[in-house]
Amino acid sequence: MDSKKVLADFQFVRNRVSNFSIETKSLGSKNSAVDVNYDIDYNILEMTEEEDQYVGLLELIIIIKAKMKNSVLFKVHLTMEGFFVGNPKKLSLEHFEEMLELNGIATLSHLSRAYILSVSSLSGLQPPVQLPMINVHKLREMKEKKKQTKESQEMN
Repeated sequence: MDSKKVLADFQFVRNRVSNFSIETKSLGSKNSAVDVNYDIDYNILEMTEEEDQYVGLLELIIIIKAKMKNSVLFKVHLTMEGFFVGNPKKLSLEHFEEMLELNGIATLSHLSRAYILSVSSLSGLQPPVQLPMINVHKLREMKEKKKQTKESQEMN
């Protein structure tokens, strides 16, 4: 099958880790329940129309903190950027933005999941950190509500 006939009008071009840190603490031989919290956010850093394509730069921010009783076991902070392009002959700018959020976040979340799993394993965390799958629709809704709340507070 000719791949040119089945290529999507929205394409992932490349990614990079723009910020990463991991902090681990030695807890000796303690064996207690671990409480892991995930904070996930995203920002569209750039979205423009160039010559014959839309260009979008998206960042996904993941902060993971694990506590055992009152002690911090580990902290992970990852910012992953993704560069995406779209076909303006087939997509409106609004549709490109929607695809950037939906498909872009999903793509970066899977890359981030693999990155965090690998690095936490190499850092000696046992078991390594497995980022759970996220509901991108819910994340977008929460982001929109946060934006509306901030805008209404600024008006008052």
